[in-house]
Amino acid sequence: MPEVVLLPENRSIGAQPGETLLEVLQREGLDLLAPCAGKGWCGKCVVAVEMADPNALSPVSSEEKVLLERRGYLEGWRLACHARVHGKVWVRVPETSQRRRWVKEKTLFSTEFLTEPTIQLLHVTLPGRMSFAEMGLTDLLEFVKNAVGKGHLEWVPSAGKRLFSLWQDGITEVTLTLCDDHNVIHVQPGFHVHGYGVAIDVGTTTLAVYLCDLIEGRILTSGSELNPQVAYGADIISRIGFVQTHPEGLRDLQQTLVKVLNGMIAKLACRVGISVEDIVEAVLVGNSVMHHLALGLDPSGLGSLPFEPVLRHALDIPAHQIGLSLAPAARLHVLPLKAGYVGADAVAAVLGSGIENIEGNALLVDMGTNGEIILKHGDRLICTSVPMGPVFEGAQITHGMRAEAGAVERVSFDPLRGRFVFSLIGQDRAMDKPNLKAKGLCGSAVIEIVAEALAAGLITPDGRIHEGQGAACIIRNSTHQLALEIVPAEASSTGSPLVLTQSDVRAVQLAKGALASSLTLLFERVGIRGEDLSAILLGGVFGTVLSPRHVMALGLLPSIRLDRIRGVGNVAGAGACMALLNRTLRCHAVDLVERMEYLLIPQDAGFQNHFINALRFPEQTEARKMLSYA
Repeated sequence: MPEVVLLPENRSIGAQPGETLLEVLQREGLDLLAPCAGKGWCGKCVVAVEMADPNALSPVSSEEKVLLERRGYLEGWRLACHARVHGKVWVRVPETSQRRRWVKEKTLFSTEFLTEPTIQLLHVTLPGRMSFAEMGLTDLLEFVKNAVGKGHLEWVPSAGKRLFSLWQDGITEVTLTLCDDHNVIHVQPGFHVHGYGVAIDVGTTTLAVYLCDLIEGRILTSGSELNPQVAYGADIISRIGFVQTHPEGLRDLQQTLVKVLNGMIAKLACRVGISVEDIVEAVLVGNSVMHHLALGLDPSGLGSLPFEPVLRHALDIPAHQIGLSLAPAARLHVLPLKAGYVGADAVAAVLGSGIENIEGNALLVDMGTNGEIILKHGDRLICTSVPMGPVFEGAQITHGMRAEAGAVERVSFDPLRGRFVFSLIGQDRAMDKPNLKAKGLCGSAVIEIVAEALAAGLITPDGRIHEGQGAACIIRNSTHQLALEIVPAEASSTGSPLVLTQSDVRAVQLAKGALASSLTLLFERVGIRGEDLSAILLGGVFGTVLSPRHVMALGLLPSIRLDRIRGVGNVAGAGACMALLNRTLRCHAVDLVERMEYLLIPQDAGFQNHFINALRFPEQTEARKMLSYA
């Protein structure tokens, strides 16, 4: 029987004949990078083959050879999704091929919000146990009802049992948590003045959870982690495909997600010294596909026209129904969707950004894998989405990676030396790590590299690397493809240069073309120009760290004054917190969905023409002027 031995721990894993190394390692629970969901085109799932029986692995295909050489991997390396197991093989997974849990925090620009609590806390002093030894549960519940002055109380079974158990243990001071004025959903020993809830933002790439005080209306602590579903595909289309091609795919994706969410919530609760069982309320947002996968709903209808979701309306269900480990009777509120690709996160982003209150025309752009665009024009809110792909999340870029420690984050070009100057995420906290080396290029670096190269004449407006320019950073990689050397071998964790290839520049062009053409078409349909905007808000963790100058130099956004562009943080997460803390805003979210107008831009008859035109970068003089080099 085929066998894979994982080094250095010498762990033996059984395999089925013809299974790929990726399938074997993922089944064993190893977090291997596979943004393309094992389809064979991203080149990220590199493993070292230390030893193998004769014919233990399928031969290296020409496609695999090109992908390996492009990243500088030669003899002894394989792509796990290409290599099929037929015998015994010993493999080692390098750090660069493993998914790492540390990700850039999804920042909010506010931690306090206007509150209209969805819960009520009542303090009750119970009768002494010795004086009422014969009192049963029914009698105790009647006593509590009279003590709090409520004509009617309804108890969820877990709360009633908890009350009786505490009373039997001699505890006479308790705090009841009520929702809807008369439903008792939780009982705690002692008198408490705080109630707890979590706001959950399920991003395609990043998960964010905010632990909030429901009474005081503030965020106590928060955390971000990589969405574990990236192991099944970097983008939403890949994950829909996984559900469609695997009988247990939907269950696997849902359970994988909820397991990580529960771990995140437990860490946050521990951080502030409470139990997860004290968390009585949750709000969840995400794009339409993430929304469906979190709830265990089949997203297949979102994969093709007419892009119809299983449900659109707001949802209130027990949190345990999707597997969240909170208080036994904790409730989960899910914000509504607007359309197939304008999800609950877009609705939350309207709440969190405050775009409704901006005077004049305003544009909100989330430049994530599935980019959402919301335009405020007068009293109108027009929304659309644009499939930018995972380029700026690290996929489709030769040395791309997510925004985590060791990633190149900021880049500038030194014309005197003809080389790039860069800084790393985590460099400011690397005092005890003087040898911190670059692991890859994150999205903000990719944008800055192309913009700087455009301004320096290293890249032409049609996207070609200009070999004749003569800069020292222009090289040819192992496949003889033109590339820009960003990090020299001695500063790289792999021992090989980190480069941006001609193919990478083309991938950036496609993402740029998708966004810029969508905005042009949106403005045409509404009847405004880019210069008519009073504000452009860049949402999401990626939008927050972008340099407006570099974004404008690439032509990603309309030309307006730089002081009108600002990062607004994770506005979807902020909106989720607002809905968690304010019951009126949940109703407002429903009204927003009715008010928002949806345009299906990529299917518009004029999209292709605009897209082709938008592939071209601005002229060098324009880029230099934007970067203040002129």
